Order: sequence, then C-alpha cells, then structure tokens
Amino acid sequence: MAEEKLGKIPDISFREAEEIERLVQEEEQKAEEKIGQAHPFKKYFNKKLFMGLGVVMLLVWGITWGLLSFFDKSVSPPQVSTVKKEPVQTSLSSGFKVQKPNIYPLESFFVPIHSKNRETGKFLHVTAHLVLSHRKLHKDIDKVQPLIRQSVYTLLSRKDLKDFEKSGLKIEEKIKREILTTSNSFLLSGTGTITDIIFTEFVVSPS
Repeated sequence: MAEEKLGKIPDISFREAEEIERLVQEEEQKAEEKIGQAHPFKKYFNKKLFMGLGVVMLLVWGITWGLLSFFDKSVSPPQVSTVKKEPVQTSLSSGFKVQKPNIYPLESFFVPIHSKNRETGKFLHVTAHLVLSHRKLHKDIDKVQPLIRQSVYTLLSRKDLKDFEKSGLKIEEKIKREILTTSNSFLLSGTGTITDIIFTEFVVSPS
C-alpha cells in the first residue's frame, strides 16, 4: 500500500544520465558566465597567483635594497686634492718673460756749478743708478765703485752754468752718455757692461 502511495521511481537509462549531466554542466557554465559579466576581474583573482606575486615582489625589493646598500658603502665621496700652485712668472703676450733690471745705485752727487771758472752759488744735485747687463756684475762694480764715483764727479764739475740754461733736457742726455762711457771703461772686457743710466734726481738749485 505504501509503495503504491509513494509511486515507483522511474528507471533512467545511461544515455539519459549523460544528457542530464550535460544539461547540469551547461547550467553551471551559464551561471559562471553571468557571474563573470557582473565581476569581469574575478577570474583573475586567484589566491595562489596573488601569493606568488607577493613572493616575487618581496624578492625584488630585497635584491634592490641590498644593491643600494652595497654601492652606498663601496662608493667613497670624492676627495678634494690640495695641489700646491707654484707662482706664475709674469710674461708679455709675445711669450717673453719680464725680468727686473739689475740696478746698481750710486750715492747722490752734490756738485757746485761754475761759470767761466767762477763759482755761481748754484749746485747740481744728481742721483744716478747703473743698469747692469747681468746680476753677477755687481761684484765687479763694487771693486771699481770709488773710481766710477770720482770720474762722474769730475765730469759733472766741468760743466758750465750755460750748459744747464740753454740745453735743457739735452744736457741731461749728454751727461748720461758720458757717465755710461766712463763707467764702462773701468770694467774688464768680457765680464759684462753697464747698459744704461737712470737719473732719479737731476736738479739745479741755488746754494
């Protein structure tokens, strides 16, 4: 009686079972497609994939940090070299070095001026410097310096008052040439020469 009320379960063939399973899979596939359309990125949200990416990022960060630390320690800051500069010699644009002249100073001369062998009450005040061809000539000038002074004094004392009144600067140049000639006469040949005379004072003054 009970079996008659419940009814019999119909027998299902193997082919019908496959068809039912296929229909179930199609329904599941349609359900997944609907979910994918609602959440298009869901298929990429794979837990294992995220774990793998996290491990790779940690490895990359660790390698980068290690390399930066290594180079920061190995590269030393640039050192400033302290090179001592040598003084530069002054030179002309043509390339010739400018050399200071070798000068031998003479003590000033104070000589009375005469006119026709008579005293005029005026004096010639002269301070002269000898320009030498080289520095070593100083020693030779020291030996003959008294003779040079005596000859220069004699030369100046022979000048007449009219020489200073009429000639002006010409007398100064004339006396310069005379001092140059008489001074070089006391030097030995080959030792050097006096090349010029420089006056720092050349004044005719009253007594």
